Amino acid sequence: MSSQYKQSVKEWWISLVAGIIYVIIGVLVLFYPIEAYVTLSLLFVIGFGIVGALGLYYAISNRKRLQHWEWTLVIALIDLAIAFLLLTNSELTMKILPLYVGFVLLFRSIVGIGFSTYLAHYKVRNWWIVLLLSVLGVVFSLLMIWNPDFGIATLIIYTSFALLTTGFAQIGVAYELRRYEKYREA
Repeated sequence: MSSQYKQSVKEWWISLVAGIIYVIIGVLVLFYPIEAYVTLSLLFVIGFGIVGALGLYYAISNRKRLQHWEWTLVIALIDLAIAFLLLTNSELTMKILPLYVGFVLLFRSIVGIGFSTYLAHYKVRNWWIVLLLSVLGVVFSLLMIWNPDFGIATLIIYTSFALLTTGFAQIGVAYELRRYEKYREA
């Protein structure tokens, strides 16, 4: 195992919080479909803003520990940019919301696939769960992008599934990082 990977990533909990936020938003979208479409932009402003701010903190505080910390920084900046766009263009947001969400979740899911191969390379247990959930995130994201006019119900379901799979993948990453941290401390 490389010495760089052996170094502690002290903010593993940020991935956990981001994952929980995605899961909570996904569940809310699924159980409140009518209200969700109307308030979806506000939920995403809050969600992407918090996740972006946490990701920015994580990237900056771990820039000397993580080999490819720039990707974490790029993801955080994209989340913050999406939050700003959603906040400033509410009418436009309602029209192109599926594309916003689809592309952001597609990008995050692709990064999740890359991170799962990183975990597999270092023989981290359950790396395949992050891979599987990230691939599902890609599928649901592509479905949102491919046919955004398919209907409000479809948008709600795809959005919910994409958020849930992305959230569970983030939680899986946090679990494995924390598990590794405990192993290293023993």
